[in-house]
Amino acid sequence: MPTKPAEGKTLIRYRIHWHVLMIHFPISAFLGAFVFMSLHLITKEVCFARAAFVSLVAGTLVMVPTTATGWFTWKNRYNGVKGKLFLNKIRIAFSMIVISIITTLYQLISPIDYTTADYDLGYFIYISGVALLLLGAAGEGYFGGRLHHR
Repeated sequence: MPTKPAEGKTLIRYRIHWHVLMIHFPISAFLGAFVFMSLHLITKEVCFARAAFVSLVAGTLVMVPTTATGWFTWKNRYNGVKGKLFLNKIRIAFSMIVISIITTLYQLISPIDYTTADYDLGYFIYISGVALLLLGAAGEGYFGGRLHHR
């Protein structure tokens, strides 16, 4: 039960940690992209390929503000401590931004014809990029889970 603040003071009972809230969006988007790509490989349905691309774009777009809020949280809440845990998270996050942008641009510039049953090296590169993003998301989740947000 919230207590009444002293006169002249505000009651800040619940603080929102934007990074903790936002981080789940790119993780779920990259997981969705990988699942949809896998379904497309199994069923050869074009709708799964399109859903994978939309999920990839969504994950790419939200990676930038998610990484920015993580950077600000690290600087303000943890005073920019350069521990191994934080450095791993920073490296993974920036790698994920680069890989997601390259993978998205690759698909935009050189779209893969999903209607044919035979796939070439382009599709292998595309699904490998999404698999790397999924591994990066797992790494971010692992290291983020080791933090204690008090």
